[in-house]
Amino acid sequence: MFPTLRYRLPAVYGIFLMNFKEDGLESKFRTDTVVSDRDSGRVVNRNFRQIYLQFPYFTKELDECSTLSDKLMYALKNMNNWNRMPDALKEQVFSHLDRLAAKAHLSEGDRIAYDKAVDRYNVSRIVENDIREQAVAEGRLKGRLEIARKLKENGFSIADIVRIAGLSPEEIDKL
Repeated sequence: MFPTLRYRLPAVYGIFLMNFKEDGLESKFRTDTVVSDRDSGRVVNRNFRQIYLQFPYFTKELDECSTLSDKLMYALKNMNNWNRMPDALKEQVFSHLDRLAAKAHLSEGDRIAYDKAVDRYNVSRIVENDIREQAVAEGRLKGRLEIARKLKENGFSIADIVRIAGLSPEEIDKL
């Protein structure tokens, strides 16, 4: 019932947050890699990507973070050290991050209940969107049928009605 393209992921990212320096990676904060065959070096799938973030190389202080990306990296690097989020990070994105951190402190039962509620919400949104799209498609078909009926009543040829309304001759004959 659901179109498969809607659920196909264009890219899959593995994002590795590391609070240490990895010897096998370059001496920089962010390293982007792709998955390749060890023997041939051929890229297995260009949509499988890995991003390594080595936080010891992220040296900006909060007052030096001017972009949302910088602030997010600063928050991820330092949130274990906070009792409360700094006022400079009270933007919507960081409020969400703060809620996620709070979720980590839930009991196992509460976390399972929370995850189930989030899953139900996401499924209901997908179903609502699918129903809405189906209703729009049905409305468009109804409109094309109405136009075809009026064209047929006004003596247009079946070939012209097919071309104008985008319906099959069989659908037009049923009108």
